[in-house]
Amino acid sequence: MQFACTQENLLQGLNMVGHISGKNVNLPVLGNVLLKAEAGALKLSATNLEMAVNCTVRGKVEVEGEYSVPAKLFMDYISLLPPGKVELVLTEEGMEVKSGEQETVFKGIPANEFPLLPKLARDHGYTMTSADLKRTLSQVVFAVSTSQSRPELTGVACFFGENAGSSTATLVATDSYRLAERSLPCNGHGAASRYIVPARSLVEAMRILGAYKDELGVPEAVTLNFTENQLVMTFGNVELISRLIEGSFPDYKQIIPQQFKTEAILNRSELQKAVRAASLFSRQGLFDVHLSFDPDAGTCTVESADQGVGKTKTVLKGSVSGIQNSVTLNFRYLGDGLAAMGGESIKVRQIDSMNPLLLSPEGSSEAYQYIVMPIRQ
Repeated sequence: MQFACTQENLLQGLNMVGHISGKNVNLPVLGNVLLKAEAGALKLSATNLEMAVNCTVRGKVEVEGEYSVPAKLFMDYISLLPPGKVELVLTEEGMEVKSGEQETVFKGIPANEFPLLPKLARDHGYTMTSADLKRTLSQVVFAVSTSQSRPELTGVACFFGENAGSSTATLVATDSYRLAERSLPCNGHGAASRYIVPARSLVEAMRILGAYKDELGVPEAVTLNFTENQLVMTFGNVELISRLIEGSFPDYKQIIPQQFKTEAILNRSELQKAVRAASLFSRQGLFDVHLSFDPDAGTCTVESADQGVGKTKTVLKGSVSGIQNSVTLNFRYLGDGLAAMGGESIKVRQIDSMNPLLLSPEGSSEAYQYIVMPIRQ
């Protein structure tokens, strides 16, 4: 194997794939990145058996071949090289790296010991803009469950279907205490379908989308292809393969209220600050803050109290309609939802203190809604 490319391109490729590899006592090769020179390019691959990432680096192939080297060590070393040409040559000693006056040899593991990565068909896929997908993932992934007692809640449910003549993707996550739902347009037609993608895979997809440097070109579109038990996500020269979670996602539509008794439009950043202030005086372990809505005064009051610390109250002006109402919420869950929304204003809708609170951006084109279950007194 003999391959040459620029240090910048090689480092970018390693940044795409190297983060999912890690130490594994039983399978040391999982800590490696596979380098495969063929067809005028270098293909980098890494896997942790739950997901795999491939990235193609442009360059010049003198001799085709493949070899795996320790991912973190290799990436750290390449990051220290000066910009310019880097040459990779496979010798009997290992992978030799030449750059200017520097020559280094990496001891690795033969490619035939690297796990086989699946090759999946890409006949029918869904395509969306990378900016839309990255934004959507940031608005839902944080709401997944971290408990393995219900595996279907540790992933994001992806629903695809027709909506008013165009294809729509809806991503939903819940941990039973809060729920985030976001819809976005996509290209791709077919029967309505649903899949559950592990949150860890989507967090990695977000990281990769954010890792592109402007000068090297951010891909405009992302394509998602599904089989019965796997997802292939393709963006630019990067491909992410992930297993899917088996099981049935709960019928979450049932818990989204359709009619409300109180509605308020508030400044988002002011409410965020009020919630943060109240969190400082929240009872330890409960993380509770109390919201009260007064239509006559046009106010929302955010308060909390702890006998050992003190108490605080913030009165926010806004547009409040309906009846007087109140609710006690977990400030962490409320804060997460407020942080995920864009725009200056949000709409808060409520039935009573025993039912979920529904938040959505006001005056924004984003089809996003966030539900927080109340703390029942």
